[in-house]
Amino acid sequence: MPRKPRLNRKGLATLAVVALLISAFQYATTGTVSWPGALLSSVTDRVTQYPQRDDAGWRKAADKIEELGAAREGAAPRFDLRGRVVRVADGDTVSVLDARGEQHKIRLFGIDSPERDQPHGTRAGRELAALVEDKQVGVVVVEKDDYGRTVGTLYLGDTNINAAQVEAGNAWWYRYHAPHERHLEAAEERARAGRRGLWQEERPVPPWDWRRGRR
Repeated sequence: MPRKPRLNRKGLATLAVVALLISAFQYATTGTVSWPGALLSSVTDRVTQYPQRDDAGWRKAADKIEELGAAREGAAPRFDLRGRVVRVADGDTVSVLDARGEQHKIRLFGIDSPERDQPHGTRAGRELAALVEDKQVGVVVVEKDDYGRTVGTLYLGDTNINAAQVEAGNAWWYRYHAPHERHLEAAEERARAGRRGLWQEERPVPPWDWRRGRR
């Protein structure tokens, strides 16, 4: 069993002597002994001011989270990809041709549109095509999915197309893959309240349940 470290009595005694000498000197020159309080105040200030510093670890982490959130939600996004929409596959998937002539299949992040054989599926694709087909768009890339598609947020000018599809009732908020996208949650609530698009159905079936039933 490892031995516990013993208290260094000699070191403590030395510190006590130094503290006594400092106190005696301060009392002889000022008539008071104030250095312990000043030392404690200095340490306290350092500890309490650290969270406000620009180099504080928590601030760096929070800034990174905020940066990622802004990329998803669209606060002054810096696009990872720009190009022209050359194909709309359905209500949540498009193909973008960039300036180098490379084509990218984009799956819209955080939303799930009805399948083509579902009620409202064809219409959701048509309405997305009416918005973006043959238009210049920007994409904020979030990830690559298991099918090799680029998953991201699509913008036409300042318009977040992902959110626009949800708010028009052309897609669900895909909460399983994007649980923190509260702007999509709010867009879905507005679509439900207005009975827009797919929400005109009495009990619309989410596409993830529809797909499960077809397997």
